[in-house]
Amino acid sequence: MNELILDKKRIFKGLIISLVIGIITFLFITFVTTNQNVLTSLSYVNKKYLFLSFILIVFSAIIAALRIKTIVEAVNEKITFVEALKVHYISNFAGSITPFFSGTLPAQMYLFNKNLKYKIPLGKATMIATVIPLLKTLVFSITTPIVFFFFSKTITSYVTFSAILVILVTLFSLLLIYLFILVVRHPERMIKIIFRIKQFPCLSNFFKKEKVSSLTEKIIFEIRKFHKSFYLIKENWVKLLLATLYTIIFWGTFFLIAPLLLWGFNLKFNFSQVLITQIIFYFILPFMPTPGGSGTAELGFATLFSLFVPYHLLGLFVGAWRFIVFYFNLFIGAIVLLLEIKKLKNKRNKK
Repeated sequence: MNELILDKKRIFKGLIISLVIGIITFLFITFVTTNQNVLTSLSYVNKKYLFLSFILIVFSAIIAALRIKTIVEAVNEKITFVEALKVHYISNFAGSITPFFSGTLPAQMYLFNKNLKYKIPLGKATMIATVIPLLKTLVFSITTPIVFFFFSKTITSYVTFSAILVILVTLFSLLLIYLFILVVRHPERMIKIIFRIKQFPCLSNFFKKEKVSSLTEKIIFEIRKFHKSFYLIKENWVKLLLATLYTIIFWGTFFLIAPLLLWGFNLKFNFSQVLITQIIFYFILPFMPTPGGSGTAELGFATLFSLFVPYHLLGLFVGAWRFIVFYFNLFIGAIVLLLEIKKLKNKRNKK
């Protein structure tokens, strides 16, 4: 992770791939859907709703930073709000330029462990970085079926298909939560697996090497720290509850952006159906193989929102949505990361 944080070439490579895929997909959708009616429709766009969408995405970043700060404090560590905001933007950027958003968690672990005023032990840093997506999973697994079945009578399209997706998403969420609890409650099982691997005849010489042996001991130590961090969070349940509340506010804010854009385009729509569509979409999005879900996100969103958006406005709507919820944060994250790289290199030069 250290290499990714400091390597400008790798950063720009990931950024360019994400941008190119997204732009090509946007141009394709726009080319296929746009006709002569689009210019007339654009003259009626309410810019107030577009401005409110940008306000909401900034507000969601503030809530995300408060959630990070709360979880860090739940394991008896310290972090400033500014540092928490920095962690949010940089880890969001790292996830946005890597397949399956895989860079998010290691970026957070690196920043917590190496790059804060009050450096956090790796075991605790791993726990914090794991709890953040776990809270999202927990909130989604509880709210998705409630929202769906409460508003099911107002849904007019793809009712059976939506119900199947909601059930699958909920079951998968519960499975992830169960696996997490199993790992943190029984760390000795993981340690036993490591010792068994060390005993393999073909690997015994490899594990006898000083560096490998030292790394293995460190991993075992951090597994135990990870385990203890979980019980710290359990003891600070008020902080955990507050972090859960921040998670609900974050996603509630995030899910308002698409309706605001629809109102901005002067479109009529079923609010509950838009809400359920987004819940399903954002749960599936991390499993997209492209960096930041680029390409697949645009196509998926265009397909789902073709139910609410006229054909000739679909490309522009998807482009506006993707710019606000993804590229806006991506550019801020890039700037924050480049400033951080400059600061780190200045420190190294002084040493």
